[in-house]
Amino acid sequence: QVMFTNRKERAELLEGLVVSNKDATVPVLPQKILLLWGHNDNIFNIELAKTMKEQLGEETMLQSIDKAGHLVHLERPCVYNRRLLEFLAYVSAEASKE
Repeated sequence: QVMFTNRKERAELLEGLVVSNKDATVPVLPQKILLLWGHNDNIFNIELAKTMKEQLGEETMLQSIDKAGHLVHLERPCVYNRRLLEFLAYVSAEASKE
């Protein structure tokens, strides 16, 4: 449901990343966000990930995966899937508290 209610914000985020528009503002998104980043990503380096985490707001978590580059989901699929499942379990547990 949330996935389709913030298209404008997601478009702004992608524009800021892809076009490298220094004037682009990254919207603060209200939902919990997990950034899974390959520590050796040579396309979008880990410093960009850290900046993006700060800009997206306090609901954003950044996890770096060692021995992985830009295609972390293909290079380290077991680690990627485990981290994703842990995040989804956390989000589900938090939602059930509300």
